[in-house]
Amino acid sequence: MINFPRYSFASLFICLIFVGIVYPFIPKLITQNILLKGSFSILLIASVYIFSHNKKALIICLVLAIPTALSTWLSIISGAPALAIVDNATNVVFFLYVIFELIKIIFSASVVTRNIIYGAMSIYLLLGIMWAFVYALLDLLIVDAFGGIGYQSAHDLSQFIYFSYVTLTTLGYGDMVPLARPVQSIAAMEAITGQFFLTILVARLVGMHISQASNGDS
Repeated sequence: MINFPRYSFASLFICLIFVGIVYPFIPKLITQNILLKGSFSILLIASVYIFSHNKKALIICLVLAIPTALSTWLSIISGAPALAIVDNATNVVFFLYVIFELIKIIFSASVVTRNIIYGAMSIYLLLGIMWAFVYALLDLLIVDAFGGIGYQSAHDLSQFIYFSYVTLTTLGYGDMVPLARPVQSIAAMEAITGQFFLTILVARLVGMHISQASNGDS
């Protein structure tokens, strides 16, 4: 059985809840964007901590996390569009790797524990965060990528987090919609990914629980 920090998934899940749910309720201030970026820095640390049991994964995660953190804060300080593009791109790569490694951990586990459940929920929330950075990147690269009464022309990551979770959960669009064909294709891909992940995850967890119960009875 894989050994990982006992409370690592719980701490990651709490960070994700703050970024995705609690943060939007904070009043809009000049420092709000800094607070969001700071939250993502903490999220980076929590993600790296998960792999403290695996030297190879830890090294790769650190190699990806350092330029991600640097580009994040440099983009705030300079405000240069080029750095914003690098910031979003490095975040996409980092969270994609974290999701990949977490999926390996969850699907290689043989027993359903509270930590495994936290990990499974964290993967789902991380998918929303990763796709949010994809949309933020596309918004910088494609003219009129998004539209709607809820879309703000100023580059605001929080609106892409909202859009990403609406897409991931197939809630349905209303105030913000994808206009450019590439963005529409990416949004459809995220919706399909979200449904596939939930279906496969539930099947895996149920299978693990049945196997666990059968072994207990025997």
